[in-house]
Amino acid sequence: MIIAYVLAAILIKTSILGLGAVSILICLFSILVINLNKQRLASTIQLKFKRIFKLALLGHTSAYLGLFIKALFIDGAEDLPAFIVSHLLLHHVLCALVAGTVTFLTLRLYAQTKQLASQQSTS
Repeated sequence: MIIAYVLAAILIKTSILGLGAVSILICLFSILVINLNKQRLASTIQLKFKRIFKLALLGHTSAYLGLFIKALFIDGAEDLPAFIVSHLLLHHVLCALVAGTVTFLTLRLYAQTKQLASQQSTS
């Protein structure tokens, strides 16, 4: 289970840095690792980690989809500076939103598993 938390931390860091393509690769790699490591994770925890990484994958993919759609609206060279500035702003806002969401969901999952483990140990 520690591998999933480490991968989530790496994803959060790359998202904060605005490295969308690296974050997409980390999401895909993390989903693959979780699928291959089924024995070590409980099924509910596995599903929650998959949901976290799929959500981040969707967020970063939507940022690049937005870039592509905005690129289609470029009419000439005078639109390039506005395109670059607007993309940087949109890209960093979306990456920060993805990082915040992944952080919140990962911390919530950690708290839930710790609470469940303490309840099972006292029973």
